[in-house]
Amino acid sequence: MKKRSLKIMSVVLAGVMTTGMILGGCSAGGDKENGGNKEASKELNLWMHNGQAFVDETKKLAENYEKETGVKINIQTFPYDAMSQKMKAAFTAGNEPDIMQVFGAWIPTYMNQKLLAEVPEELSANFETDYLQGAVDGYAKDGTYYGVPIEMNVEYGLFYNREDAAAAGVPDGPKTFDDVMKIAKNSAKFNGDVQEYGGLEFYNGDNFAALFLSWIMQNGGDFWNEDQTKFVLTSPEAKEAWQKLVDLVTVEKVTDTKHITAKMPTEQYFFANKAAQLVKGSWASAVGDDLENENWKYVFMPPVKGDIPYFAVESGWGYVVSENSKNKDTAWDFVKYCMEPENAKEFNLGTGTVASLKAIIDDEGYQSDERNVRVSDQYQYLQYARSVGPVQDMDFVKKTLLDTFTKAASGSIGTDEALEEMETSINNHIQELLKQAK
Repeated sequence: MKKRSLKIMSVVLAGVMTTGMILGGCSAGGDKENGGNKEASKELNLWMHNGQAFVDETKKLAENYEKETGVKINIQTFPYDAMSQKMKAAFTAGNEPDIMQVFGAWIPTYMNQKLLAEVPEELSANFETDYLQGAVDGYAKDGTYYGVPIEMNVEYGLFYNREDAAAAGVPDGPKTFDDVMKIAKNSAKFNGDVQEYGGLEFYNGDNFAALFLSWIMQNGGDFWNEDQTKFVLTSPEAKEAWQKLVDLVTVEKVTDTKHITAKMPTEQYFFANKAAQLVKGSWASAVGDDLENENWKYVFMPPVKGDIPYFAVESGWGYVVSENSKNKDTAWDFVKYCMEPENAKEFNLGTGTVASLKAIIDDEGYQSDERNVRVSDQYQYLQYARSVGPVQDMDFVKKTLLDTFTKAASGSIGTDEALEEMETSINNHIQELLKQAK
């Protein structure tokens, strides 16, 4: 198989801000550490994270837009964690850039404080019909949109090792959760308490949250109360989902919580031929390319119960514009340019992300492109995506869930106590953030 040219979308978890990459010269109206958006000009300032594939594709769009319009896009990049903190500081100081390419989970606070410009009617009028619901929901508040999603953040896929699947008697790959468990139990190997080979890897904040919240829905429940004012994790459906996840470590022994580190995340572990299966978004296929591992296939994660694979998604990457920008019209024009179907399709193919536009998902050329065909099984299931809702700070939710799971897997906290503790902590955090926004 021809090796994909897609570069890894690395999310650098460094705490220190790096020097930004500037396209087209200096920032408009300010230094390189400044958004410089207070004077209207023929330049726009854009901040984004430094994942190389994202930078490469955004640079192409910026350069082509400048050729067509004469407007320069000055791009400054930051590590993932540093960018979130930099945004907070910039909005506080009033020197944020015109445009930000942000992770959707960051923006509820900014929407609540009315710091983001409303998406113009010409762009938002057809959001409900043109975009996947799970992609666009997180950018809306009270019927108004404050951002445009450039991807659908799906972390509910399943990579599997073809040889391990065949050895477990599932040569055509897992079609049911029972198949997943058959492969996992047949493959996992331990030397005492030390895992030597994983059966099912999911020990990561994104993927653990995706499993837990999705399984609550697949069990027939919901993780919100009816009016979405309270996160609900103490329901029978949540208890069943939580216990099954804990049992994967303590009873079924198909993985553990000790072998994954910052230097060896789950995707590196799997593609280094150290596990049979991996729960992860399709973007991780780029890691397989980098490690020259072609002994894998990708399917959508089968439902743990029932036939309908409802799955939870948090808002992925998208564009927002500062309410304070003097260049709002031009900024939104650039966003509109980026979301023209052909431009957006090339961005999604180049970054290994799932398109947010339905027209692209339905495009036969998109699904059959060599960069995409191996992960195309997921597209038929995108209709079952459900937004994580108004959690305000999904990073806090994911950390709370994974930290508590780690304690539960070690036996230091029981299921009922864990669920009550998480529910209380998350709801208190939500209320505190909402209070700050008033």
